[in-house]
Amino acid sequence: MEAAHKDLLQQIARLSETYGNLADRLSRAAKQLQDSGLPPSDSLLQEISVYSQNFAEVQKQALELNKSALAPGEITSLKDIQNLVETVTASEGKAEIRDAALKTLDRVLAIAHREQSDFAPLQSVHGRARELQRAISESTPTQPHSDAESLVSGKHPVAAVLALVEQQDKLDDQEWVILEETVSAAFGKQIAVAISRGKLTVAQMVKAAPAKVEPAFKAAPEPQISAQALPEVIIIPSGNAAPKQVAVAPKIEILESPAPSAPMHEVIIVPSVEVPKSLPKTGSGNIVFGIPREIQQAPVEGGLGLKVLAHIQGIGDRTFGAEEYAGTKAQGRRVEGFQINIEPPIPGLTVEYMAHVEGVGDTPWIDEGELVGFRGQAKRIEGFAVRLSGAQADNYDVFYSAHIQNIGDTDVSSNGDYCGTRGKALRIEGIKVWIAPSASSQIAAAVGLKVLAHIQGIGDRTFGDREYAGTKAQGRRVEGFQIKIEPPVPGLNLQYMAHVEGVGDTAWIGEGELAGFRGQAKRIEGFAVRLMGGQADKYNVLYTAHIQNVGDTPVASNGEYCGTRSKGLRVEGMTVWVEQKA
Repeated sequence: MEAAHKDLLQQIARLSETYGNLADRLSRAAKQLQDSGLPPSDSLLQEISVYSQNFAEVQKQALELNKSALAPGEITSLKDIQNLVETVTASEGKAEIRDAALKTLDRVLAIAHREQSDFAPLQSVHGRARELQRAISESTPTQPHSDAESLVSGKHPVAAVLALVEQQDKLDDQEWVILEETVSAAFGKQIAVAISRGKLTVAQMVKAAPAKVEPAFKAAPEPQISAQALPEVIIIPSGNAAPKQVAVAPKIEILESPAPSAPMHEVIIVPSVEVPKSLPKTGSGNIVFGIPREIQQAPVEGGLGLKVLAHIQGIGDRTFGAEEYAGTKAQGRRVEGFQINIEPPIPGLTVEYMAHVEGVGDTPWIDEGELVGFRGQAKRIEGFAVRLSGAQADNYDVFYSAHIQNIGDTDVSSNGDYCGTRGKALRIEGIKVWIAPSASSQIAAAVGLKVLAHIQGIGDRTFGDREYAGTKAQGRRVEGFQIKIEPPVPGLNLQYMAHVEGVGDTAWIGEGELAGFRGQAKRIEGFAVRLMGGQADKYNVLYTAHIQNVGDTPVASNGEYCGTRSKGLRVEGMTVWVEQKA
């Protein structure tokens, strides 16, 4: 695509070199026609015809190459065509930066300690990497996250950790000192020391084995493990550390020959221990989907532990915890099945779930620990629901959401409400599930907000609750906005609407959706915000606006309109926050 854009820009440059001379000659011919009635020469008319054909061809290529929604009538000059091509070329460059940043974060999340699975400084690096991964994944390819470029260039502290681990033998002293200072300042001296001693390594990529076809709604069988005691085998990825010499007393058996192309690993055999009959499944290798059990984040405060297994197209089974996103985004991979367990179990409390499956429809309600959906049949999950049962069910609520093809993240559903679509052939690409004590037993939690404002001449900018989102004294209109509760609060959602230039009042839309427009130069003239859900009666949502020629408005709340209508006055900024009711 870059070569095609470059060729098109060269064609535009050649046309630009000719039209000035052609215009002068045409002007003189027009003067002669006016003064004496002498028509333009055949050669001049031929050149004009050729220029017109070349212009039309360049215009057509620009619109086709860039898959533009613009009509030819909206591209009326060579400068318009050049701007269009240059804009898309720049956008593709930004998309490449975004993809490269995500690949860098994948490798950071694959860093492991050779001896300590719970090495706290590394967990801090992983936590920061996961935050960046989530934020960059949610950004648009044309508006990458502000940290994406520094990750790709290696200037970000997280990228500096990866550079030290992967390239320590290739770095000169000056490069090492700079990177080590960056890492120490961001994550502490302890991790820099661990890297310098060769304690950290990037784990090998591990591909999921092909799944076998199994009937729907049946739990996967437990692996059969012999009761005979086996030697414990600890495999540590090879690196700079010297091999350890270990005396081995037990009988050693070669269980599997390594593939010729696979890197050799250091193997330590220690005296055998009794192996339990069922082993928890954990992730390993390059950590892309889900976190190994030993370093999984705890569920939200007061929530219950969950094990959520998702069977993902082209990847297979992956296991996640409570409130972890189970699936992928921007990869076009469907969730083909899932199962949920309360872990550790709670006496008197179980979970049940159902799904709407491609070509099958609604399944029955399935007991926890059983797979709903299919392995190996390429059938997408299109929607699902989860509910609690048992003597303790009234004391808890179960919440869940999904990421749906062409739609994005859904609102949070709860306690058996259906989440997703039916009959639209839209795949679920990921789910999130968590359980918390029922609303009646909880104290209202503090509510944070993420406010995105699309500002004239600036683009998207993100702000927090009580932060002023916009500009003052610059004459810039707010052209769109979206608001999210972040982090999510179970049982609490936002809705908002806006009055848009030339459109009027929009419908009430769910949180995370854009109210207004990008790229249409239409001002927001007013808006309103309201709370929804089982927890809504515990909070007030409050908001103000800065209006052209008016200034700051009084504080509005809970669905009251804030701004003007049909006066041609733009909103230049807004402030939104949520407070607990007294």
